[in-house]
This record gives sequence, C-alpha cells and structure tokens, in this order.
Amino acid sequence: MIPIFVLGLQRSGTTWMANQLSALPSVAAVEASDHRGVHESIYFSHFARAFGPWSRLESRVKFAQAFVLSDYGQLLGLTPELLAVDIHNAKGYADLFRIVMDRHARAQGATAWVEKSPHHTLMYGRLARNFPDAKFVLVHRRTEGMILSRLSGFGRTPSTGIKRAADIARAAVVNTLYGRYLKRLSRKKNCFFLRYEELHTDDGALRTALLGFLGVKGQAEDMESQYQANTSFDRAPRRPLSRMDLTVMVTAEILAHAVPLSLLVLAHRVRAAMRGIDWPDWCWKRTGYHPDLYQVGASGDQ
Repeated sequence: MIPIFVLGLQRSGTTWMANQLSALPSVAAVEASDHRGVHESIYFSHFARAFGPWSRLESRVKFAQAFVLSDYGQLLGLTPELLAVDIHNAKGYADLFRIVMDRHARAQGATAWVEKSPHHTLMYGRLARNFPDAKFVLVHRRTEGMILSRLSGFGRTPSTGIKRAADIARAAVVNTLYGRYLKRLSRKKNCFFLRYEELHTDDGALRTALLGFLGVKGQAEDMESQYQANTSFDRAPRRPLSRMDLTVMVTAEILAHAVPLSLLVLAHRVRAAMRGIDWPDWCWKRTGYHPDLYQVGASGDQ
C-alpha cells in the first residue's frame, strides 16, 4: 500500500484535497459525512504522544481504549479484540497505524490510503522516517483567503476590535510559517506542493501531474469530492478584510518572514508543548469517551 499524507494548515484546502483523492477507487480513506469527508486521525500529534512510550504495557492499554473508542477507530471498524491482535503484532505506534490503514485499504480494493491531519504538518520528519515509501501532498493557501475563512470558520462569529487584530496577526504569522516550511519540503522527492488557489483554476493538468507523482490509478476527472464543501461562508457572505485588517496582516507577514524559519518552528513547537494534548471535541463524538474521564475512574483521586 502507498501511504499518502496531506499536510497543510487548517482552512487551507487540506480536506478538499483529501476528499478529491479519496474519490479515486484506488485510494482509501477514513471518511464520514459528519466530518465532511476524510476524517482527521490526529494519530501522531495526539494518540501517539498522550499515553506514554510504546514499550510500557500501561501505555498500550490506555492508548488502545482511547483509540478504539475514537471516531477514527469506530470508522475503521476496530474492536477491542481486533486492536489487541494488531498491537501484539506491531513494533510501535507508527507500525500499528500502518497495519490498520493497510487493512482498511485492502478491504476497499485500494492500492493506497490517504490521511489528512493539519496537526501532523510540522511532523514531516517523523512521518518520513516511519513511512519511507510515503508520498506527501502539501497544500498552502494565500494568507488573506485563509484569514477570511479562519475568522468565520468552525461556527465562529468574526471577532472585532483588538481581538480581531490579534487573531489576524496570529493567523498571518502561522500561515507564513507553514508556507515557508512547506515550500522547503517541496524540494524533496516525496513531496508535491500545490496552492489552494491553483486547485480552483485547474483544468486537469495539475491533478494529472499529482496522480503521476503519487503513482495511483485514476483520471483527473475522477477526483470530484463526494462531500459538501467545508466552507466557512455557508452561514454568512464573505466580507473582505478592511484596510486596517490588511495592514495588520501584511505587517505580521513581514515580521514572520524576517525571523529564521528554524526559530519560528521551534517557537510553534514550544507553544504546542506548553498547551499539552489539546483533544478536539469531535474526537469521540460517537461514543462520548474522553481519556480524562478514564483517568478519573481509574485513579479515583483526580
């Protein structure tokens, strides 16, 4: 099986790209309509970090309970018994992920599988080491469009005043970081870089080149997402950024470009480490499970 990872910042078209790939009969994915298509696994950013080293039995037990009850595990059709066998046969977290994804792809008669989690983007090095045969599709979006989507995305009401300026500045810095990081990765033979805007104007040539890079069967015209667009503007019309918004955005971009990329990446990782494992509320939507509840029941004193 060919592992395919779609990397990119939230609100940059990663879901759309993954949905186009999963529309191909040769590419399998874990998908659901309530997740608007390909579901994020957050496997390496969350599950493989939250429960401790694989070598410890306690870590594997806690991980297994959380993963099998997650929406991703449920959509994979995992059961405690099946996952226990997979864990016994796996050499580590990455090997286990390959086992369950390969089985999922075989069941669909596919020759490749695609995974899409924006949280994995800055983990390219780890993914490339664990999956040396993987292909990476890198998606980036221009800052203005990404900010407009982000301000209204996830059911948010666009912020105002100082908070709006702070949100725009932070988004511009992060998008600049991801853009520079992805452009650097684009030099690697296992990476294919594309822009969100290019997908909208593609006459098929870009998708044809992508299919050739991935080495999967299919035609560009087959890459039609079967799911409703994950747009931020289904509740309210898009409003352009004001002159002040654009000033804040451009200033933040200039400052972010002036900082060495290595420092930006380090600062982003330090901030993420300080926040700890921040589980999304959609992770266990189907079962209502949460690892904190499990820990409370297990210890009785937390």
